[in-house]
Amino acid sequence: MKYFRTLVLVFTLLYVSNLNAQFTWTPAKVILKNGESFRGLVKFPKNFNSIITIGSSKFKYRKNKKSKVQKLGSDTVEEVVFGDEDFRTVHFKYVSVSKNRSILMEEIISGKVSLFARTTLTTETIVDYTLEDYETTIYYDKIDYYLIKETETKATKVPAVTTKYMFKSFIKKYFEDCDKLVGYIEDELYSRNELLELVEDYNLLCDE
Repeated sequence: MKYFRTLVLVFTLLYVSNLNAQFTWTPAKVILKNGESFRGLVKFPKNFNSIITIGSSKFKYRKNKKSKVQKLGSDTVEEVVFGDEDFRTVHFKYVSVSKNRSILMEEIISGKVSLFARTTLTTETIVDYTLEDYETTIYYDKIDYYLIKETETKATKVPAVTTKYMFKSFIKKYFEDCDKLVGYIEDELYSRNELLELVEDYNLLCDE
């Protein structure tokens, strides 16, 4: 268990580091829905997170630094892969979050239940009541997690800010089709920081 949590910490650091790289021109392999693939430079948009998530679901592509920029999206793209055989590869896929919207996200775990992550630019307004009419807005990156089962057509967002009770209620309902895992959830074996472990356990224990 301790070893696994260490791996999760290392993965999180790698993920955050990799995440920031995707907003600059980065070498990658683009795989289309028709099976065709090609390499080049890609640049993901920085999406803004608000009550309603907005932002482009398309990304920019060019063959090299001097090539013309193209925009690619979920209508033609199956997957974007960063890295190569000598390094950890990172896979981004379009995931359906509603009837008419798919979002480009990093695939963290693939299985009976898959786990995806997406970064958004979030704002927060801070008001100092000791000064008259003084307020400031800060911007920071926020990582959202999504779950999707093989039997589902759209992903479910994991609640971002919840109490311990609310998180337990959410995962108990989402994983209710696995009695063994529900028992562990009842015993409060998983915290929100152990989401990766929870998904891995579901794929291992509930594969029948």
